[in-house]
Parts: sequence; structure tokens; C-alpha cells
Amino acid sequence: MNLRTAGSLAIAGCLLLGFASQAYADRYIVLYKKNAVPADAVSAAKAAGGRIVGRINRLGIAIADSGRKDFAVRMAADGRVKSVGIDPATAVPRHSSRRARVARSAPAAGPTAADGLFNIGLVWGIERVHAPQAWDAGATGSHDTVVAVIDTGIAWNHPDLAPNVLHAACYTSEGSVVGFDTTSGPCNPYPTLSDHGTHAAGTVAAAFGGGRVVGVGPDLGLASYNTFELIEDCGVCTFSSVRWVAMLDAAARGYEVINMSLGGVSAFGQGKGTNELATFVAAEKRVANAVVKAGTTIVAAAGNNGLDLNGIYINTPGGVPATVNVGATGIRPEPRYQPGVSYDVRAFYSNFGAAIDVVAPGGDCGEPDGCDAVLPNWFEYLVLSSVVAPAPGCGSTASCPIGYGWKGGTSMASPHAAGVVGLIRDENPSLSAAKAAKELKRTAERLGDRQAFGHGMVDARAALD
Repeated sequence: MNLRTAGSLAIAGCLLLGFASQAYADRYIVLYKKNAVPADAVSAAKAAGGRIVGRINRLGIAIADSGRKDFAVRMAADGRVKSVGIDPATAVPRHSSRRARVARSAPAAGPTAADGLFNIGLVWGIERVHAPQAWDAGATGSHDTVVAVIDTGIAWNHPDLAPNVLHAACYTSEGSVVGFDTTSGPCNPYPTLSDHGTHAAGTVAAAFGGGRVVGVGPDLGLASYNTFELIEDCGVCTFSSVRWVAMLDAAARGYEVINMSLGGVSAFGQGKGTNELATFVAAEKRVANAVVKAGTTIVAAAGNNGLDLNGIYINTPGGVPATVNVGATGIRPEPRYQPGVSYDVRAFYSNFGAAIDVVAPGGDCGEPDGCDAVLPNWFEYLVLSSVVAPAPGCGSTASCPIGYGWKGGTSMASPHAAGVVGLIRDENPSLSAAKAAKELKRTAERLGDRQAFGHGMVDARAALD
């Protein structure tokens, strides 16, 4: 891993891959035919050899645990049940970086000298989506519009994020929920396991003058949802059912946008587990449709598997029709955005195909192995944003050391798109969730290859025109 030092700040580059989901034999989704969970669901699951551990009553989804291999068959025998399948767990990509404390700066109306990393062009993705031109037109967002980042939590002690974090909560497979001002108990809304969510949040809405980077919508509100936990044989992961509860909560609170830099890819028709996958996808669609109907636009990462999504593969949650599915691009020839000189490439890891709606900067250092041998200063081709050094000790007091770091992946592309949607909805409060997504796609900058780039590069300037 190459390391570069800028002043008192050590910044390391790292490519985030491994966007994957894993099935657990003892965690099931029970999808009922009607949008309601029967009153006797607990006793029915017990009779089938399991126990109900959670439910989304109004969508007809129950979550069950069972050690019986035939539980799915026994439970599906209930005439009210549509199907029973896996509840997959998605892992956060592995990464490492170094951080350092940075003094807090006063908020500002536009980029200031304090925003040093942005000012020298290192935060090239924000420029590539033409956010500065939107700011020049007066569109920087406001706290009337909130982007919910469903991830590993946001470090609200970070000076670039502190002005904009309005709400924080956490959800685990045990059902714990903790409010913004409470950090005790089994579930902590502050990031103690990974800085993935903090990095995504910085791309969405790092504030002017707060620290050293700037987000797409520097005045947008942020809501932090920590849904990740340590799961045996998986690591730092989130169950889909836990994420669904967070999504529904964000929609119920009226938040305009959800960003999910997470997910996995599965294959239909691949023998064992096919029916179980269908159950999961059907439940995912029910949740997404309910969230969009409630007024929240969903934006998600398309995945880092380098797969063609035209065939048997589906990525979730991004590939669900109600969700904006965001692929990733890299920049050439230099890791700076220079109009008329710079050009985009599909990031080598980004999934592609007709399922991709739009693309945004995710970073691409050339190849997954030996990046530093392919390009000089390769880490600058990735995405620079806010990070934190998470640990249980400092996490208990929400005071972990903060800094800035490079990461690469569709996880980094998605928050660029979510930030643009936030600006669209802030400027047009009456716009529905679905119409905001349509505007994002309609105004994207066409890049030619629909299979590689979808409708094109998200464009804040064009979207607000």
C-alpha cells in the first residue's frame, strides 16, 4: 500500500472490492401472499420448527430463525405463505487507511481556503458531476432535504460532517435501536466497525469550510443509519431484513433520499437456492416500492463484480426497478477533472449492462493487482472523502480520530448520484420520488455506450437547469 503525506495528514489509497452477499441457513424470509403478517405467525413458525425474530407487518414479511433443514418447506406449506427463502448478509468491503485529526473550521457559504483538498483538485469526482456549477446557481441544498445514508454509520464528530448530521440511529439483527444522543447499549449509531459510511456521507454532503473536502450538496441534511454488525463467518455485515427496517424508518421520517453503498450479486437459475433467491428479490421489491411510494428516492451501488447484468445475474438492492442503480467510472488521463481534456472510463470492477441506470465517479486505478505499477500516484485516481478511525473505545464517546482517505468502488459512485438527487429535490420540493429519479436519468450526460454507462454521468448542473 502506497502512502502519501499532505502536511500533518497521512492519507492512504485503497481499492474497495468484495461487494458480496452471503446466505445463512438459519435466517429466513417468510413472504406472505397478502401485505400482512398473520396474527398466529409466531405459533405457525414454531410448529414448522422455527421462531419469528422480526416482522414488517404492513408488507407481509416475517423474519425467522430455524435450525431445521426442512423449515422452508414446512413453513411454505402454510397456504397463506407465498414463499420462504434466505435472508442474505452483505459484507462491507475490506479496506485500510490512515487518518489524522483536523481542526474544526467555521461553516461557510461556499468553498473556502479551509477546503484545501478540494481546492487543489483532489476531490475530482465532485467537479466531474458539475456540482460547482450548481452551487454557482445557488443550489447547495438545505436541511429541508435529508439524505439518509444506510451504511456503517456516520462519524458526526468529523468537522466536514458535523454541521449536516441531523439524525443517527442503528439497527441490528437483535432489533436494537439507539437514538442520536445515546451511545450505550448493544447497538451504537456511531461507526465502531468501519468508516465506509463516513466516506460515503462526505461525498454526499461534506460542508463548506468545515474541513478539507466538499460534498455534492454541502448544505444538505444527513441521516446516519448504522445497520452493520459482526456476524459469524461473515465479518462486518448487514442482514437485508435489518436494512429494510432502516429504509422504512427513513421513509416514515420523510427523508427525501436514501443512499445505499452496499449490496450483492446473485444468479437466477443456478440450481440450489433458486426459489430462495426469488423470495428475497420479491421481498426487496415490496420494500423498495413502499419506500418510493412514501416519497423517498432510493439510490444504490451497482456492485464491484465486473459482471454483465443482462443475463442471469441480478444485483440487489440497486437492481430492483424502484431503485436508481449506479455504476462507477474512472478518470483519465490525469487524476484531476479538466474540461475538454479529461475522459471517463468504466471502472474495471463496475458491473454493467442494461440494469445500470446512471454512472458516477467511483475511482479506477487501472487494474486490481499492482495498481501502483500501472499508474503513478494511483490512489489519486480513486475517490477522496472524509474518514474516521473506528474503534469501540472512542466509539463509545463518539470521538474517534478523523481525517481523509481514498477509496474506490461503486460504493463511492452511489453517493455522488444521491447528492445530485438531494439537490434536485431541494430545488423542487413538490417533485415525487419517482420523478426525481427520472430527472436524474433524463439530465445525465450521455457517454455513448449504454451498456457501460447507462443513461450517462449524473450532472448536477443539467439537473437543476
